[in-house]
Amino acid sequence: MKRLFFCIPFVLGPATASAHVKWFVEFDTTKAPQPVLQIMHNPDFWALLVLSVAVIFVTSILDRKWASPVDLPAWQPTLYRLEQTIPAVMRYGTTAFFLLLALGFPHIMLTPELVTDNPVLRYIHFFIALTAFHRRTSFIAGMGILFLYSYAVQLYGTFHMLDYLVFIGTGVYLIIQTVRPNGVQGLDIELLRFTLTYSFLWGALEKFMQPELFYDLLTDHSYLTMGLDWSFFVRACGFVEFCCAWHIYTGKLAGYGGIALMAFFVFAALIPFGMIDFVGHFLFVVPLIAILFAPRKTPVFVTAWGNTVAFSSALVLYTVVGYVSYYVLHYHLHPNLFS
Repeated sequence: MKRLFFCIPFVLGPATASAHVKWFVEFDTTKAPQPVLQIMHNPDFWALLVLSVAVIFVTSILDRKWASPVDLPAWQPTLYRLEQTIPAVMRYGTTAFFLLLALGFPHIMLTPELVTDNPVLRYIHFFIALTAFHRRTSFIAGMGILFLYSYAVQLYGTFHMLDYLVFIGTGVYLIIQTVRPNGVQGLDIELLRFTLTYSFLWGALEKFMQPELFYDLLTDHSYLTMGLDWSFFVRACGFVEFCCAWHIYTGKLAGYGGIALMAFFVFAALIPFGMIDFVGHFLFVVPLIAILFAPRKTPVFVTAWGNTVAFSSALVLYTVVGYVSYYVLHYHLHPNLFS
């Protein structure tokens, strides 16, 4: 149980918590996830769960007691100006990302492990970069991103792409930019917030469902575990990521904290994982900045108890959805799994 105390300074080994493991290891889509009963029979899982629930409860109390910038009159002009820059952040960030792909990584679709030798891909990247730059044409870029996402689903399967729902949020956001009045914020930013945190939550769930993938990653980067047992370390990273993502979606001041930690994890991962990690996280960082500029004025759940219960329920729901999605969405791709 003393290993639980190492979870507090987990920022010392953030790379595994933020890196998408499929970018760096050979993965087998036919391999079934770890059985739920096997996960639940591990005492470390329950200890980490109790610790995570306690952390969410305490931080939820503080989130409702401590003042956030949205509560301070002196911050209102700054927050208003930042919020007005969100469309530009999304458009220019998307332009930079697809220009980077077109010039340096023409065979990558959206993320590093989605690779195709289709020569037309480079021109699609250029076209998205060109049309994302201006509000009047950003809907074309958004449709292009949704097209690439659907193409990736065709090549890699729906289950694989559930990890990257943020691209749907980005594409829809760019489409809405063209059809709504300039300077108006609406449900598009909430969709972006949801799809971004969904992707982070799904990344956390992978650490519970398929921890063996992360063992392959730790083979070359064992120092990241700080001497901890690999199984415990990967599970702990999953809970850290789940807690951060949950506060980003539901919290006010806690949302700032979650964004700060996730940003630190993402940028720290550049040290061991380099350019591939930079490319992979680029279009995660852009929406993360947009969410930072659009903080919640009130928490999603009124009380700390309500937020904690919702957190626990979301963890159970995500686990159920994850396992059901695997066995349902893989059926036609790998029917041998069900014979």
